[in-house]
Amino acid sequence: MTPKTINHNKIFLFILIYLCIFFTMSCAKLTAVKSVEDASFRKDAPLEKIYTKIIIQRFEVDQDLERDFPDATVICESTAMNELLKNNVAPKIEKARLSTSREAAALIVKTRITTLKLASSSARGLSGAFMGNSEMAASVRLVDAGTRKTLREKNFSTNKSSATASSGGNSDSSMPYDLGKMIAEYIAETVRRN
Repeated sequence: MTPKTINHNKIFLFILIYLCIFFTMSCAKLTAVKSVEDASFRKDAPLEKIYTKIIIQRFEVDQDLERDFPDATVICESTAMNELLKNNVAPKIEKARLSTSREAAALIVKTRITTLKLASSSARGLSGAFMGNSEMAASVRLVDAGTRKTLREKNFSTNKSSATASSGGNSDSSMPYDLGKMIAEYIAETVRRN
């Protein structure tokens, strides 16, 4: 090969690579990459509207679920209410069986206990602790009282393994308190203060 043909080959190769890059770029669809964290942050961001009254409806639970742990729903509801009052989340916080309020600055909290499961008391591990998982879960909806629109909906769960607990049974009794605190923290983070 002569130096002239080597130069022609280099130029031809350069043009060929350039054209390949050009065609690849022109065929590619450019899309903006969206961060998953941004979407989840906006979802849990405080509500835009300022609420001066929070109405906690009586927690709903199926009778079949409540049979195993009869006071769990009441304890969970009371804990959530006490935590909200302790943290002074809103000027007015009240309980109601059913909320018929249509106040513009009121937020209704509707909670349904979806899971209430205790570890099996008959199955024990080597240490004598109860085996299995205990769980209490709830679905919480935040509803604007004036418009009746659901603003947020979130599920909470306290899943406790009784085999890891040092004293059998203590984890079951703390589930309603833990879930009530989780619900109250969520409401406090979501509701904007004046």
